[in-house]
Amino acid sequence: MSSTSSAPLTVADVSEAHLVELLHAALPTRPAEAVSLGIGDDAAVLAPSTGSSVATVDAAVEGEDFLSQWPSGYATTGWDVGFKSCAQNLSDVNAMGAVATTALLVLALPSDTQLAWVRDYAAGFSAAAEQLGAGRLRVVGGDLSGTRTLTVSVSMSGELAGAPLLRSGASAGDTVVVIGETLGRADVALGLLASSRPADRVEGWGAQERTVARALFEPRPPLAAGPALVGVATAAMDISDGLVRDGARLARASGVALELDPLALRAELDALEAWASRHATRGVDHVLYGGEDHLLLATLPEGVQLPVGARRIGRVLPGAGITLGGEALDERKGFDHFA
Repeated sequence: MSSTSSAPLTVADVSEAHLVELLHAALPTRPAEAVSLGIGDDAAVLAPSTGSSVATVDAAVEGEDFLSQWPSGYATTGWDVGFKSCAQNLSDVNAMGAVATTALLVLALPSDTQLAWVRDYAAGFSAAAEQLGAGRLRVVGGDLSGTRTLTVSVSMSGELAGAPLLRSGASAGDTVVVIGETLGRADVALGLLASSRPADRVEGWGAQERTVARALFEPRPPLAAGPALVGVATAAMDISDGLVRDGARLARASGVALELDPLALRAELDALEAWASRHATRGVDHVLYGGEDHLLLATLPEGVQLPVGARRIGRVLPGAGITLGGEALDERKGFDHFA
């Protein structure tokens, strides 16, 4: 058999119609309450409830948001990109207190992209919706395009049962909480993937390294928490660019200051180090400045019982900015696409 005939199929070897059929079969596209007409026509027809809806969009660009090959030797898969592109949009919808219902996907693919990558992308996206509990989510359409740089964009909408959660409602005296996994996991994973040390090469990874690395590609936004906070939380937002940077955004929107509790942050770091062992090399900076965790940051009125899974990490004060133990924190140390 010639080397040409045995080479894996790429998107250049099949038609656009074939790719559409592949994605349609693998993604959550079956009829749903919020969708009158899905994939197959020029546009989808939605049937939202009588309440309000929210909409968000995120892009993942190879070389900017992920590397096809990391210094550690790990090769990013379509499944990795699919899971994360779904999860990060689900997190934004959740942070508004809404339940995700529809998604539009745009895949801009170089001609040498293997067909298996596209299939794995769809499988990862579907796995995220299923594992994270987004049972109402349906993919209702999208677009395919050729490009020199692999780019994925997801637009997602969701429905609200009440008033949306905003960043702008926190008041002095409120309690600051975080809901979800331990802060800093994705940052530890990034450090492992980006390491070129011989001890961190992928071929030598054990069970712990494989678990740590997954945290970058498989964020776990607490989807039950957002809707449950509607009417309870005074403010909320997704933590994607780091606790300090996003906390400062919430403080600025609300016209207040956030004071973080050193003991609570120490507990976060202890849990992180127990999970990651020697890979947590940046100490509390993982917790303060690490991005991509996609957890939920919220403020609650004083005296309100903490929701399930919520951890108190500070309080809201009059003023501006964000502090830890009385010392001002620099939000510029968080993640910035253009820094």
